[in-house]
Amino acid sequence: MPSGIAIRCDGVSLTYHAKSGAPVEALRRVTFRVPPHKVTAVIGPSGCGKSTLLLIIRGLLAPTAGQILFVDEATGAAAAAKPRMATVWQSFNLFPWRTVGENVAFGLELSGMSRSARTERVRRALGLVDLAGFETKYPRQLSGGMRQRVGLARALVMEPDIVLLDEPFGALDAQTRLILQEQLARLVETSGTTAILVTHSIEEAILLADTIIVMTARPGRIAAEITVDLPRPRTLATTHAPGYSALFDRIYGLLREEVVKAMTAELENA
Repeated sequence: MPSGIAIRCDGVSLTYHAKSGAPVEALRRVTFRVPPHKVTAVIGPSGCGKSTLLLIIRGLLAPTAGQILFVDEATGAAAAAKPRMATVWQSFNLFPWRTVGENVAFGLELSGMSRSARTERVRRALGLVDLAGFETKYPRQLSGGMRQRVGLARALVMEPDIVLLDEPFGALDAQTRLILQEQLARLVETSGTTAILVTHSIEEAILLADTIIVMTARPGRIAAEITVDLPRPRTLATTHAPGYSALFDRIYGLLREEVVKAMTAELENA
């Protein structure tokens, strides 16, 4: 697999039918590009289709119109093979009867990898998320933040070309979330993995992403595509850096308008 694989969303739309039978337009002509080895954040009001878009990119949901293309940056042509992808969800989705090491190794087992090779890959993946030595623990023995790091290790152990992160820290308390944001920022800065992050947090998007896609209220469309030019490495101290406040305010201004639209639509349909 060539290392420079970009993702192109070309006019992606999705309409589905609600339980009442009425059509619901979730996404409308969404077009943007995810460059290789960069982090792209997708942010928008609740119900705007962020997670739906991630499912379409992952290949788990077919769009009504438009397409997802994987492009070799070196040639501009379609990639010779579909890139390897892994997803980290908001819910931990760990098997409670399996140890941490066994949870992380699950995908490798399914692929038929030998035990010795699995053990080494698991060791490296847990080291990346600062959980080395926890291989024999069970999920019930870990905090919420540690369980989410196991979920991240389970994705990284597959050595994917692209990591999809769907509100990975949404279920955690504020303090744990801040620490894991910094850890993930360090990880993406050193790994060079292409990542797409779906989040509700402006701060999280700025700390982690190179580009932020701001979506409108349903039907989800692209309201703005914003480049984050703050220097790396980024930590909580970045929130006090020159340029951060202006960037935050710009994104908040866009989101506030769309959130108000979404709230108004909910009241009208209640």
